[in-house]
Amino acid sequence: MRATTGAKDTTMTAAFLSLTNPGDTDVKLTSATSPIAGVVQLHEMAMQDGKMVMREKPGGITVPAGSHAHLSPGGDHIMLMSLKQPLKPGDEVPLTLKFSDNTTHDLKVPVKAFTEEEEHYHPTPSTK
Repeated sequence: MRATTGAKDTTMTAAFLSLTNPGDTDVKLTSATSPIAGVVQLHEMAMQDGKMVMREKPGGITVPAGSHAHLSPGGDHIMLMSLKQPLKPGDEVPLTLKFSDNTTHDLKVPVKAFTEEEEHYHPTPSTK
């Protein structure tokens, strides 16, 4: 997860990780929650009006059977918004992942140094 120290906008951050599915059928990461954020959404990078933009990913993030999905800058990721506290390198953030097979996974995600990137956020209405 990105630290907010040094960021232009300290009200949001993103989490990047790899998800592994050892099962025989695809599953989807359908949502995530964290007590440090008012809003947590699954995001993608997509072309919009000739520009690459960040937006909420409809339908969740597929983790293929017997394979993995990488959540990374410039791709699918977990966006945490309306942060309740600043995040500095070395912190750990609780994050709960919810999947289409009704499983949940509780994680402690390490916070790492922030690198500013040209990303444009176009919010979409929440599907909840």
